[in-house]
Amino acid sequence: MDERDASIPGGRRVKAVETTCRILTALRDLDGAGVTEISDHLGLAKATVHSHLATLADNELVVKHDETYDVSLRFVDFSEYAKSRVDIYEITKAEVERLADETEEVAQFMVEEHGKGVYLHKERGNNAIQTASYTGNRKALHCTALGKAILSQLSRERVDQIVDEKGLPRQTDSTITTRDELHAELDRIREQGVSFDDEEVLSGLRCVAAPVQHPTGDMPGAISISGPTTRFGKERFNEELPEIVRGAANVIELNATQISRSTG
Repeated sequence: MDERDASIPGGRRVKAVETTCRILTALRDLDGAGVTEISDHLGLAKATVHSHLATLADNELVVKHDETYDVSLRFVDFSEYAKSRVDIYEITKAEVERLADETEEVAQFMVEEHGKGVYLHKERGNNAIQTASYTGNRKALHCTALGKAILSQLSRERVDQIVDEKGLPRQTDSTITTRDELHAELDRIREQGVSFDDEEVLSGLRCVAAPVQHPTGDMPGAISISGPTTRFGKERFNEELPEIVRGAANVIELNATQISRSTG
């Protein structure tokens, strides 16, 4: 078995499994691909790619159409199972739907996993613009209102660990790219209970989010409303929407606490 040592906790790593994961990620990023395209994309031998794809197909994790492979619908099963294990998912889903309906904008809920933000649910209101995020999408935490709201719930040591591992890559001219600036922003969020994305991910897009604290503290999350700068003017962006998202976060936390008590 091909293994290598790793410095992070958890023991040895299996290189063949890492290769499989890289191939699955490539299939997603390339929106389906053939052996040669994956080989060129990852710098792997064609025989290696073909062997991994054949094994994945045998286990119904990929499907083949002519000469093109793609991830299979079995991942929908994994996705639904993963969401079902988040005990506050249904609560957050209902609140995200309510926000989208009330504001007619994009409403989303995010949690942290492996130092990244994972979009757990997204709803589009009647006037919502198209955004690149989608359920299951993983995003850097430092450059989104949702991500910063989540980071504000973590210890300074954990935030620094995430920065060490993921960095602070620039998305636009407004993106936070220094550790000191990030910590100052997180202090403000803790004080005000709301975070902002003022064109930090995409020019012309603004977002307001509020931290959502899980009653056990195990899964910090955040809820948000996003929209174009043309509709997110000063008063709405700085006053109206912060109150709305803070209220939604409070509803989720209260309901989550009740669930925790009833099942504890």
